Amino acid sequence: MLNRLWNGLKTLAKHVVTGLAERLKQWTQPLAETPVGGGLLDVSRSKSELLAENALLRQQLIVLKRQVKQVKMKDHERLLLVIR
Repeated sequence: MLNRLWNGLKTLAKHVVTGLAERLKQWTQPLAETPVGGGLLDVSRSKSELLAENALLRQQLIVLKRQVKQVKMKDHERLLLVIR
């Protein structure tokens, strides 16, 4: 009896996890839209929605800049870049 219940719970948990993984995959996929379609979509948005999206994108750029290390160049390497 307990074995049957345990197997049923494992099956249910497997379905739930699989469903959640699929939903997460769908939510994280970017929309396939053209620049013209995106522009038309932006026209229909309110100013507050565009400002909120802009703030979110700026925050993402700040986080990205924090993660990417800047290359430390020595003086002679800078000189070579200037000369070229």
